[in-house]
Amino acid sequence: MATFKVDINAGKKVIDAEENSRLIDVLALQNIFLPSACGSSGKCGLCKVTIKKGRCIYTDSENMLLSDNEKKTNVSLACQVVVSDNLEIELPHEYLGAKEFTAEVSSKKVLTKDIVELTLILKSPVSIHFNAGQYITLKMPSSGDRMGAMRPFSIASSNAEHSFIQLNIRLNPQGVVTPWIFNELQVGQEVAFSGPRGNFFMRNTTKPMLFIAGGSGMAPVRSILKTMKNHHNSRHAIYFFGALTKDDLYYVDEMAELQDSLPDFRFVPALSNEPTGSDWSGERGNVIEAMDRICTDKLSDYEAYLCGKPAMIEGCVAALEKKGLDKNQVFFDLFNSPKPVMSGK
Repeated sequence: MATFKVDINAGKKVIDAEENSRLIDVLALQNIFLPSACGSSGKCGLCKVTIKKGRCIYTDSENMLLSDNEKKTNVSLACQVVVSDNLEIELPHEYLGAKEFTAEVSSKKVLTKDIVELTLILKSPVSIHFNAGQYITLKMPSSGDRMGAMRPFSIASSNAEHSFIQLNIRLNPQGVVTPWIFNELQVGQEVAFSGPRGNFFMRNTTKPMLFIAGGSGMAPVRSILKTMKNHHNSRHAIYFFGALTKDDLYYVDEMAELQDSLPDFRFVPALSNEPTGSDWSGERGNVIEAMDRICTDKLSDYEAYLCGKPAMIEGCVAALEKKGLDKNQVFFDLFNSPKPVMSGK
């Protein structure tokens, strides 16, 4: 079988591709994951690339999903490009590695007693491309005797939004970066971050999805769900969210709206410390117990996405394996280190 060259971003990276392979699969083998949510069936229109040289014929799916202007500028869907010659393509630089950004804090919204939502409007560069579920590393500047530090936070907004990102940040009173965010960082202030990074992102399949998260672990799951809504994704999804009490729940109205707008999505909050006798009528106990009660069938066909403390993730993986879910279909990022990465003054 013949082998061809795929030149990415004018020689930034050159890779080999077997004849008749799909471009999206060729890129994935090199750990270059383009957004996609339809199992490469040409239905979601997310995996856009610019073909600079080597292809000019559009499929029926591309003719339906791409605008006239996109076709004039040689934009294609990577899942529809079958390699039959050498290709020269252009991708957003973020897909080839993390990038440095500056942004302005446009809002700082209190969600619970210890979680805030930050909205960051991008200043340079003015846009970002990421896979729903990935994270960025926010930089706290040095001040006086305090050294600068960096801390990873998952993106909570849809990847259909390119001019801003949202973060859900939980206060760690013994930490360094989150007290700065809660007590010092102001609306209108400029911040720096790098990214995107991480392997916790929606895979390019049509498998049913199971999400389990707690606390600020809501962020990457919210990003995935909002992305699904923006791109009319109809995959089956069930989301178990763990909290202590009703006061620790947030985005409840938004989750209800997503249940109405996504055709096959269910949100299940579980409270582990809600006072007996309260008016709470939902699930009680820890989130793994709630999942075990509700998911009575085998989960071998599912993908699972977990976000929380290492102990929670370890318990979830064990519980899911008992229900037949292959651990290779369980995705998470363990970046919640208690110590931030320190930088010089």
